[in-house]
Amino acid sequence: MSTWVHRQRLSTRHKVLWAFGTFGVSLSYEAFIGWVQFFYLDVLRLAPLAMTWAWVLYTLWNMVNDPIAGQLSDRTSTRWGRRIPWIVGLAIPLGISFALIWMPPAGLGLGFGGGLWWYFLIAICVFDAMFSAITINYVALFPAMYPEQGPRAAVAGWRQGFAILGVIVGVTFAKSVADAVGWAAMGVLFGALASLAFFVSLGGSFEPVRTSVASEVPFKTAVRMTLRSGSFRWFLVMSTSIEFMLVVLPAVVPLFAKYVLGENDGLRQGLISGVAFVVAIPSFALWTWAAKRWESRSAIIVALGLFGLLLIPLGVVRSYDQALIAAAGLGVGLAGLLMLREVMLADVIDEDAARHGVRREGMFFGMHGFVIRAAFAFQGTLIGGMLAITGYDPARSVQPHNVAVGLRILISGAPLLGVLVAIYAARRYSLYGDRLARVKAATP
Repeated sequence: MSTWVHRQRLSTRHKVLWAFGTFGVSLSYEAFIGWVQFFYLDVLRLAPLAMTWAWVLYTLWNMVNDPIAGQLSDRTSTRWGRRIPWIVGLAIPLGISFALIWMPPAGLGLGFGGGLWWYFLIAICVFDAMFSAITINYVALFPAMYPEQGPRAAVAGWRQGFAILGVIVGVTFAKSVADAVGWAAMGVLFGALASLAFFVSLGGSFEPVRTSVASEVPFKTAVRMTLRSGSFRWFLVMSTSIEFMLVVLPAVVPLFAKYVLGENDGLRQGLISGVAFVVAIPSFALWTWAAKRWESRSAIIVALGLFGLLLIPLGVVRSYDQALIAAAGLGVGLAGLLMLREVMLADVIDEDAARHGVRREGMFFGMHGFVIRAAFAFQGTLIGGMLAITGYDPARSVQPHNVAVGLRILISGAPLLGVLVAIYAARRYSLYGDRLARVKAATP
């Protein structure tokens, strides 16, 4: 690649265009995790235990979906590169699959094995397949396009800014839009926006020549090579715990707001999650400084500790205003979790490239996606199980007292356990200091 082309590709314009694809990732995923359970449980009246079994089967699907998508990406060889053709081909199918989640036919059976259960299971699995394939190829461009720490940090900042924008729109406004135009129309609108974001990202996408040749590593060997990395294994434990926290909170908030705080307005329910992400935006500057001063590993341990401490008030709030204040406090720690996790994974990929002489971003992001989105299935199982145990009945406007107790445990106690596991794993993660410096010096 010529110096002129490289300079053009590293311009702010290209960084912003490529980073905008994260808006599509975040909008579709956060609207999905934030509202799909509310929609199917509280609106469509799917039985909680039926939903629990759907999440179990979804987890099995995830066991093969992400790693295969990553390996296919690594072994793709075209004149346009390995990743970009996948993004072009999957942008529209992603939007369609998202929209279909919110369009189940009327009159379907509500129990396990009924029509609504089958529709829910198939819809989320199809969406997951599209989401996994396009997202893995999109994020796999990041470490190769921006190998230096300075540009990598700058692009990560832009990405997380667009990610938060997607969260705010997807979590805060999804139900308000659905209340105004219907859930199906909301799905079409948000799906179209997600597709558009990926097309915009192509304006800033490129693949360096050194990464354009497909890997010849067989699938089983690639999986073994990936999991052999001690840095990656501890990163996976930490990242999965963080992902669990990030998916359980927005999924519980609508039910918590309605049945614990007595708040039925969709916009006000969404604001409890949205305010945390708004506060996170200015907090990125703090964690950028912390990462440079302490390195990513130390900084994320601090972010986890702060996030954990601020979870405690959320579990004991008694009013909507108190919940907003508690959620806003979480935004400071949230910014660190969002930003630093991404930089750490790029470092792990650099270590593997230095060791094996080939860049395998697709497999690493695929394995990472497979493992962390098991956290989503787990939170679905956990929420469905807790609601069933505590006597939740979607047909009742007033729930038993035990439901409120269970929701308080889900919104505070469950993610706090995730914090403790993540801190332990981060302390065992060894890619920092002199070892990280040697990796950077040897990365091809």
